[in-house]
Amino acid sequence: MRNTSSRILSEEVVSYLKGQHQHPRNRSAAVRYSAILFAAFLVVFGLIVWFTEGNNFRAKQNDLASRTRTFSGSLQLTLEGDVSYLELLALDRASGKLTAHLFQERAGQYVQAHPQLINITWVDADFRITDVAPLAPNRQIVGLQLNLPEPKRVSALARERRKPVYTRPFEAIQGRPSFEVWVPVFRGDTFLGLFGGVYSCDKLLQQLVAHTQPRLYHLSLTDSSGSLLATIPPTGPLDRQCSKEMAVTGPESGVMLRVTRYQGRSDWRLHLLKAISLLLILGMSYTLWNLKMEIDERKRAEEEIKKQAALLEEEITERQAAQESLQEQATLLEEEVSERWQAEEALRESEERLRLLLDSTGEAIYGIDIEGNCTFCNRACLRMLGYQSDADLLGKNIHDIMHHSYPDGRPMPQEECGAHNTMLQGKGSHVADEVFWRADGSSFPVEYWSYPQVKDGKVVGAVVAFINTTERRHLEEQFRQSQKMESIGRLAGGVAHDFNNMLSVISGAAELSKRKLEDGEPIGQYLELIINAARRSSDITRQLLAFSRKEVVSPKQVQLNALIEDSLKILARLISEDVKLSFRPAPELWSVMIAPSQVDQILMNLAVNARDAMPDGGNLTIETANVQIPSHYAYLHPDARPGDYVQLSVSDTGHGMDKTVAAHIFEPFFTTKGQGKGTGLGLSTVYGIVTQNGGFINVYSEPGEGAVFRIYLPRLQQSDAPPQGNLPAEQRISGTVLLVEDEEMLLWLTTRLLEEMGLKVIQAQDPLEALEISRQRGAEIDLVLTDVVMPEMNGRELAERIRESRPDAKVLFMSGHTSDNVIQRGVIEAGMHYIQKPLEMEKLNRKIAEMLAERQKG
Repeated sequence: MRNTSSRILSEEVVSYLKGQHQHPRNRSAAVRYSAILFAAFLVVFGLIVWFTEGNNFRAKQNDLASRTRTFSGSLQLTLEGDVSYLELLALDRASGKLTAHLFQERAGQYVQAHPQLINITWVDADFRITDVAPLAPNRQIVGLQLNLPEPKRVSALARERRKPVYTRPFEAIQGRPSFEVWVPVFRGDTFLGLFGGVYSCDKLLQQLVAHTQPRLYHLSLTDSSGSLLATIPPTGPLDRQCSKEMAVTGPESGVMLRVTRYQGRSDWRLHLLKAISLLLILGMSYTLWNLKMEIDERKRAEEEIKKQAALLEEEITERQAAQESLQEQATLLEEEVSERWQAEEALRESEERLRLLLDSTGEAIYGIDIEGNCTFCNRACLRMLGYQSDADLLGKNIHDIMHHSYPDGRPMPQEECGAHNTMLQGKGSHVADEVFWRADGSSFPVEYWSYPQVKDGKVVGAVVAFINTTERRHLEEQFRQSQKMESIGRLAGGVAHDFNNMLSVISGAAELSKRKLEDGEPIGQYLELIINAARRSSDITRQLLAFSRKEVVSPKQVQLNALIEDSLKILARLISEDVKLSFRPAPELWSVMIAPSQVDQILMNLAVNARDAMPDGGNLTIETANVQIPSHYAYLHPDARPGDYVQLSVSDTGHGMDKTVAAHIFEPFFTTKGQGKGTGLGLSTVYGIVTQNGGFINVYSEPGEGAVFRIYLPRLQQSDAPPQGNLPAEQRISGTVLLVEDEEMLLWLTTRLLEEMGLKVIQAQDPLEALEISRQRGAEIDLVLTDVVMPEMNGRELAERIRESRPDAKVLFMSGHTSDNVIQRGVIEAGMHYIQKPLEMEKLNRKIAEMLAERQKG
């Protein structure tokens, strides 16, 4: 112990003495280094001053360039605004709206509001000055020929190029430098003259100075040769090195803006930097002098310490020889321990990375040995199988735990397991349709992949990855159900189209026959029955289209009570006989704006939903009411808005639902019905219709207490209601109609209907024939009545071809097709006229009369 303490003490003493022995040399080096640092500081100081002054100059140049662009841009905006005004005058002149009095009034006010303009000149096609504004100071030039060389050259150039052109600067009649811009006037290809704006260079520069107020810069206008056009008195000496020019007009005109910076005072910050640096130099010099004095004082003390150090060094040398052998052995031991610790740490990090990688995947992964016992599993595997920790699986036969039975419940021996057999064969396997069993005894469908683990050419186990396919199968079933409903909708739409064409023939023929009868003939009542049956069949077609969501939606003013009364028979057939349907209409119910087919769709979806909620029968009640939504109610219900609404309530006495289910019922494809029994689209369709019409919907339900759906549609104020007009049911009209219809029976019948109204009809059985008739007899055609879907081209394309030669042609489209076909052909757009088949004489008469009235007004 004593020897160790003595060794440590002697080492510290020797180290100290060595340090003291080297101290004078270190101090001398410090003096040299300080001198070098001092010189480097002087160099850096010079560079800082040089860079600072250089940056100051570059900053001025950059600011000059930026300000020049700003000032030039301001001037260009002013000139562009004036050109735009002259082009506006040119448009009015071309359209014939500009009179001499209107020109004096508008141009005079514009020149007065824009002092940079001396006047605005109106020149006719013979380059004679027709008028000038303001007229009083410029009356002497009215009637003169445009003979000044530069205006004459540029006005001819503007006529040739058909766009505004600026002149070069020249001395105006007023004796001041000016330039002009000339804007040509054309009506089609006919040259009507020009409008010219005469600019005063002085006034233009004064306007720029007034708007921008350049305190640090002097502004002037020059031409392309550098001659001064206009300037402002300088407020101080100018810095000629900081000057820049930029074009205001094009290179042919050559008006330039010159920006020159005023000379400024020197930057005080640069002087301050120089003063601070000088003080630092003086302080460093004083510090170096004191350091030298201290070094000389310590040199004398260190000489005596050297003598004592020499004696101690001999003793220390002997002890160091003995210690070196011990240090070598200790070093070898430390290296061995360090290598083992690094290997163990690398192994732990590798295992941790592998664990994090496995636990971060969404797929379940586990490993088995050659006996089928679990060697590892990740978190997704534990979660899907319903276990809390890997201790529940590790070391246990994984097949007996979660792959022990077939989907039908029959036991599955391990020898029949595909993953186990392919592992033994050294092959991978993929099974897309299998079930695994959870800890609670329930099963779930999976898709799994198995890959063998091979070590030294021998299979030692396998890795299995699997996913839960429950959600995927659910989405596939929803997709199939959606496709099935789409197919039903297409079938319904196709049937409705053909049915509408036949109904047009039936109802039209019956109406024509009824008109030929004398009053009181018995056959009239049979014809009336045919007409009423056709109208009822049309309503059925409309409801069929509503079911398939293919009807062309046309919102209009409706009374919900009447629509519901009409739909009760259809609803009664939708629900079972043990469900009692009742309707409680509110008296004096307000009107709403909605398509009648959408009301049918709402009622059918809610009725079907209520029927499925009452398998053992019950009560289905439909009610209407006028309600007013206050502000506090709208605050608590984000979908609501304060105001007057018509409430439609549909309630049932079914099994009801909890709040969790109620929160999702309006989501597409959400359904609580069994697989294959519902699409999950009914209530989402109701929600879409209600919100589309500006309303909102609430549902109130408790398990076992039934459900109440309350729909709120905005009240249609009388001022918002579309004008109904006082047209009679039928009126005698006159005119010529080009009828285009590819169905021969419908073509013949529609012709008879139009002739019965008093119209002259020109028939065309295909679009190409209609185009030929339009070219030959277009002047006598007042209206085109065309089908939408036809061979060779559709109705929209036919209308566009006709309007190429007759832009004002009136076209009325008719179709019995579904909304998909009509919308794809571009008919349902603003400003277009459309009528749905089957055609009724009264509606057709009113629609044609309305369009012919519009034609006469136009």
